[in-house]
Amino acid sequence: MIISKLHTPEGVKDYLPLELKFKKKIESNIANVFKNYGYLPITSPTFEYNDVFCGMGGVKDNRVFKFLDRDGALLVLRPDMTPAIARIAATAYSKKQLPLKFYYIESMFRTNENYQGKLREFTQAGIEFLGVNSIEADAEVVSAAINSLLEVGVKNFKIDLGHASFLKGVIEESAIDNEMASEIQGNIIKKNYVAVNELAENIENDNIKYILKELPLLIGDLSIIDKVKTKVTNKKSLESLNYLTELYSILKEMGFEKYVSFDLGVIGSMDYYTGLIFRGYAKGSGASVLDGGRYDNMVEKFGLAMPAVGFALKVNELMKTVSADVLEDVSYLVTFDNCNRTKAFKLADELRKNNILAECSYLGKDKSKNVEYALNKNISYILEVEEDTINLVDINNNAEKTVTVDFLLAKEAK
Repeated sequence: MIISKLHTPEGVKDYLPLELKFKKKIESNIANVFKNYGYLPITSPTFEYNDVFCGMGGVKDNRVFKFLDRDGALLVLRPDMTPAIARIAATAYSKKQLPLKFYYIESMFRTNENYQGKLREFTQAGIEFLGVNSIEADAEVVSAAINSLLEVGVKNFKIDLGHASFLKGVIEESAIDNEMASEIQGNIIKKNYVAVNELAENIENDNIKYILKELPLLIGDLSIIDKVKTKVTNKKSLESLNYLTELYSILKEMGFEKYVSFDLGVIGSMDYYTGLIFRGYAKGSGASVLDGGRYDNMVEKFGLAMPAVGFALKVNELMKTVSADVLEDVSYLVTFDNCNRTKAFKLADELRKNNILAECSYLGKDKSKNVEYALNKNISYILEVEEDTINLVDINNNAEKTVTVDFLLAKEAK
């Protein structure tokens, strides 16, 4: 029998100090990237009226936590930030104030049909760029995604670029009826390519049949674009392929080509995407670590038409891909005895004034105890304060040397 008060509900978790410190460091690094691109912080209520999210083409209705307030209004816990920001943009701003650039780092709440360790409360960090519809704006957003991953120490990753219009054009060119088109689209979203293959057999156009059967393989470099261009004739698909080629060219000029590939089978589980769709994958995570794209029709649903593009990083997934050591700041444990207490306190205070973590030890001068404590706190060095000297001990290799305060401050300034 489970004693409820000793456990958390399935899909939520506690964050112990070191894990939370790691998480907050990732969030801080991401926020710095967003701020340096000119995005401003924004937040929305943790719960809102159901209408903000219902019918927006985002998170499915059966994955949203709903409840009634005391007046009988149907409320939901925030499952996605994009509709909330669309509401804010439409109701708090005017077209004269465009473009708008917002960033957020917030908790989201979604139910899961099959838990399998998935969180129902999780953190997303993202940006929304509203009021500009251009390939340059799209390139900025993709570059911000790449720089965010680099800033938190993710090394082995790829951003797959796709376009909402490519498969829409392919399906339209196939001349199939709406019911079959919907069935194909649904199976592509589910990645049920066996079903897609079976349905494709009913299509007379051999080139379209080929594309649908090859969808799982239409992932890779520019050669994928060139290969498919000879197979389609419809305007939507051709324009989307030309767009992806040009976007790649811009990102290549920025030095990001090694992080970019193409996925022409991406269709977006969130059907509010109207153009660019992109996803990021990193070694260590079994799911995408970021999702984004262009959603030009959403803000208009709240009363003010404006184009928009953005993405969301999945902070909990990022935590699986990065070693905590990569983001760990240099820190010190200051040890002393009663004779050197004041000197030790002044040293620690001087380091803190320079934004350096300096924790005083209250375990005495016992080195083994202090090393054990420092290891438990992920502290990098011990500073042994003596009457005439300061001894620096490297926790990792036990190397020791005598240092000065000026040396420590200069070391951190590098």
